[in-house]
Amino acid sequence: MSSEHERIVGSVRCSTQKLVGKFSEKIDSLRRSSGAIRSLIRDGYSADKALFVARSLFGQEEVKFAAIDGTMAQDRQLDMIIFYAGAYAYQGRLLFDRSGCRMAELNEETASVSASSAIPIYEEEESTVAGKMTEGGSEIDPMRLPSSLMRLSEYYLAMKALESDLSVKVVLLDRTLAGDFGHLVWSAREWLESGHSIMEGMDTPFGAVSESDLDLARMLTPNKELSLPPPRSQFIRYAIVEHLIRSGKEVSEEELIKALSKGSGRAERIRRELQRLRTEYGLLEPGESCRLKPHVGSYWDRVSFAAKKVAEHIFETPPGEHPLIMKVGGGERWICSDDLDLVSLFILQRLLRMAWGNGVLLVGLIKDTMAYELVRSVSKVLSATGKVGLMDSMPDFNSDKAVLQNYSVVEAMRLNTPWRTIEYDSCFRTAMPSGDMRASAQGVKVKGAHKNVISNERTFVKAYVQLWHSHNEPAVRSHVFAYDRPCYPGFDGLRGPILLHEDGDEVETIEPVLEYDEGSPVADLVMAILASMADEVIPEALGYNFPLFLADKKAKLVLEGARQTYLATVAYEIAKSRLDQQILFNTKFRDFRSEIEAIRRG
Repeated sequence: MSSEHERIVGSVRCSTQKLVGKFSEKIDSLRRSSGAIRSLIRDGYSADKALFVARSLFGQEEVKFAAIDGTMAQDRQLDMIIFYAGAYAYQGRLLFDRSGCRMAELNEETASVSASSAIPIYEEEESTVAGKMTEGGSEIDPMRLPSSLMRLSEYYLAMKALESDLSVKVVLLDRTLAGDFGHLVWSAREWLESGHSIMEGMDTPFGAVSESDLDLARMLTPNKELSLPPPRSQFIRYAIVEHLIRSGKEVSEEELIKALSKGSGRAERIRRELQRLRTEYGLLEPGESCRLKPHVGSYWDRVSFAAKKVAEHIFETPPGEHPLIMKVGGGERWICSDDLDLVSLFILQRLLRMAWGNGVLLVGLIKDTMAYELVRSVSKVLSATGKVGLMDSMPDFNSDKAVLQNYSVVEAMRLNTPWRTIEYDSCFRTAMPSGDMRASAQGVKVKGAHKNVISNERTFVKAYVQLWHSHNEPAVRSHVFAYDRPCYPGFDGLRGPILLHEDGDEVETIEPVLEYDEGSPVADLVMAILASMADEVIPEALGYNFPLFLADKKAKLVLEGARQTYLATVAYEIAKSRLDQQILFNTKFRDFRSEIEAIRRG
């Protein structure tokens, strides 16, 4: 072995030994924190509570479910790019009784089983549909368009499943609902301000869609029982609009302040927002009192109709038209990635309204996540209130999942499956402990993780779950997954601690959903469902979700067949064109060189 090789081997050996030593230190720290971590975990579930919630939420003990997963692809044919995205569903029945939940009649033969689209574009158009403007010009993320298409296909298929069959009461999606919701709300702001959304100006039976309609729909996901939107920070303007829509009458400024301020000193902020609603946004009638203009209350009807129309055009494209080109206002417009994300947000909000209004359980199952809010934020808030032990010695793993996965192995003899962590509000994704974490009589101080902004509370909750272990060797276990779901009025109460958030000169209160001693019975329902779907003896599906596993396999199988078909179709249409092939379909020099080199090597 040469001296250079000896040096490399020696360096790798030392580095590996150091990393193994650090991991051993983390495991030791994990054992020292065992009591505190254990206080965040709940064993099993109550079949009685699951049955109670099924009867209360669904109105029956036997319901249909749909498990939806998607796939995507991107191919190049000369100077064309072909994007593909599709979502596929497996459906079946769930039966609830005092023993828990049983899954039956798993099948895929339904009218709303898929939503897919294969979309060719010229390479020169890629910046139009997948580009994002920066200070250096348009930057293209090659995977942004198929990723946005796949997300939209999954939400669109979920909407179709619920609208086409009212007996579907449970929808499982292979994605994070809360994560998508927060990201899409945040990213849509800049796009709406640009005035380039394809939905702006679109005609609907309820009138033309305006920029203010889109902005209200972006931020307003109203639920009176959950006090949404919360009257604080960036939500105050929307809370004012929702209060006026709900009241349906003219109210005085003082009445509005009394209804929304809750004695927290928001009066001046509310007055400023009222003035902006009058002058900047033009949503209020002139005068001293507060009354919305007549068209404002139907903003959601317009936006919801437009979003569904765009999605239908993409996945049910009329003959002779392009999936990403729509006729708007007498002309044609490209549907870009930002439009796809905005439509996804509105369809997700539509699903959320269905969940609350029609008694539907939405569950997002997250396979791999780098989230760290359970250890970073939730546990420290609970520690400050004395509900769990001190978390100062928590091991420095890179995610909540890593902490829990390793903990489940270290404590394998004492930790049976199924188990879950406590459920916590998704707003903790954006909330960080602030300063002294000792709780005061008023609450626990927090700050926004980015630009001091904390996302809306009481909308989604999240938990981690592990569903399977070997009875012969308890340390052999399935992966730890995460799930999130909407909050449900009447089940998810405001039992969490008060969070104190300094927003400018004001200290605002946030009331998140956070499980203390007694959790929401909806968690028992979710656990009963997930546990019933996790026992299939297939290694890659063990402890996961069998219907989602099948939906994933179906998606990949369909893609494999569809890919050959649509690529062959593109090649045929190019070949039969009468235009000069060398000029019209000239490849990149890099591709040309690779082809010549391959021929030479052959």
